[in-house]
Amino acid sequence: MSNRKWNKNEIAYLVENYGRMSLEDMARQLNRSVMAVRLYALRHRLDDKHQVVKENRLKKLLEYRFRHLEDFHPSKFFFKETGINQVRYWDIFFGRKAIKPEEYKAVAAYFNITISEAFDSLQLNLFD
Repeated sequence: MSNRKWNKNEIAYLVENYGRMSLEDMARQLNRSVMAVRLYALRHRLDDKHQVVKENRLKKLLEYRFRHLEDFHPSKFFFKETGINQVRYWDIFFGRKAIKPEEYKAVAAYFNITISEAFDSLQLNLFD
């Protein structure tokens, strides 16, 4: 089996059709193995919507309240108060999904962070 590099046309085809076509059909069209297509998609974090979260707002909000993110352990009470279930929380935390505005407000309210403090947590540190 060859280990050839992905060219621009193959990458464009994969990104365009990922989630619409089966892995088998894309592999056949690209003349690659199903595993090669699957691994490329996993390594480049492709999903059905082709979106990767660029700015993790939940982490920035948690960093505003906690010096180390490991210090926060979400509890059942946290999930109940914020209306975010456990699976969705970890998807947001690891950047697989973007946080919704109402979820962001709920997390800020849970930690007693004001709106201005929440916006400050999103600002870039231009002068550091």
